[in-house]
Amino acid sequence: MRILLGIVLGVVIGWVATAAAVLAYGEMARVSQAEGAFAMGAIFLVGPMGGVVGAVVGGVLGARWARRARAR
Repeated sequence: MRILLGIVLGVVIGWVATAAAVLAYGEMARVSQAEGAFAMGAIFLVGPMGGVVGAVVGGVLGARWARRARAR
């Protein structure tokens, strides 16, 4: 259960953090936001990549958390 919780939290946090970082970079680089294409790309194209990385990290941390709880 802790591994699943780690994976779900990792996906959510990874997706949001990656999308926010790309949007912040776009603002600093003065990328055109005329039709919202950059924002859509950041959220639906780059965000899921961060979600996958977050899921892997969350799963590893969740497994460590579960292993540590069993050792007590």
